Formats: sequence, C-alpha cells, structure tokens
Amino acid sequence: MSRLDVGGKLSIHIFALETPVRLRTTGFTLIELLVTLTVAAVLLAVAIPSFQNLALSNRLTTTANAMVHALNLARSEAVKRNQDISFDNTAAIVTTASNTTIAAAPTLPTGIQKVSGKALIASPAGYLRQSSGTGGFSGLVMDLYAANLPSGQHRCIYLITGITPVACTADETGTGKCPNAQPNPCLQ
Repeated sequence: MSRLDVGGKLSIHIFALETPVRLRTTGFTLIELLVTLTVAAVLLAVAIPSFQNLALSNRLTTTANAMVHALNLARSEAVKRNQDISFDNTAAIVTTASNTTIAAAPTLPTGIQKVSGKALIASPAGYLRQSSGTGGFSGLVMDLYAANLPSGQHRCIYLITGITPVACTADETGTGKCPNAQPNPCLQ
C-alpha cells in the first residue's frame, strides 16, 4: 500500500498481519505417556495381589458351599433310597449297603486345605448322625483353610440338629461370621 505524506514524499507502508498460527496437534507427548504408564504400573502393583486374594477367598467359599451341597445331597439320597448313606470325611457320598458311590468328593482347588472333617451317616429319616450315634449330629463337620490369605481365613461347615448345614467364616483370632451358638469352634 502506498500513500502520500504531507511533505509530498511518497512513502510505502507495509502492514503485516500478525496472526499467530496455532497448529492443532493430536496425540500425547512423551512426558504425558510416561506419567500415564507410571500411574498405571502403580495401580496394577496394588491391585494384582488384592485380586489374587479375592479369587482365593472366592474359591474357599465355593468349596465350602460344595460341601454344604454334598451334605444336603446325602440327606436327600438317604430319604429317596430309604437306606443309610455315608458321607465320609472327604465329602464323598456312598451307599452303606452296596458301597455304591453316589457322588465323588469335591476336589479341593489349589491353595485350599481341609483341616478336619467328620464322617457322617445320612439316615432315611432325613438327618445326619455319627456312625456311633442314633440322634442328629450337631457340630463342626468340616474346616477348610487357605493359608495364603492374609487373615488365614477358615470356612467352617456346621451341622445343626443333624438337618441344617451352615457354612461360615472365621479367622485366626477366632472371630468371624460364625454363629456364636455353635457347639464346636472352627478353630480348635
């Protein structure tokens, strides 16, 4: 652009447009990526052991529930067949008369141990008793344990009046979710 100044001189002025050009970039910077990966690594380092404990605790509870199911199956088979059914200390269910296996013992998953177990007889009357007893058994039937859990949790399976199996949780201090009225503590 040109213009005439007051003194008659021709002067040229160039008007530069100074608009900042902002290029929009997509993606992450290297520092953002490293910070994100570091945070993710810390979270995984905390979460993985907790998840392993949760999985082991769930396997322990599932095993206890399988034992409760085996007790109920022994009772129902005794009533259905009108004969005594043996529930051995591994939770296998066998007819007493013909020694026929009705249900094999549930396999214990990795990390689960059986501390104790009682052999019981399911009668055609629908209750479980000890082999030497005549009335329904009340007490601790089985104690399952997971040593790798931080609190050393146990799952205790009790039988109440020979009819009702109950699974509950106890830790090494003897506290837990077991009914207080049980005749035998899970942790002996």
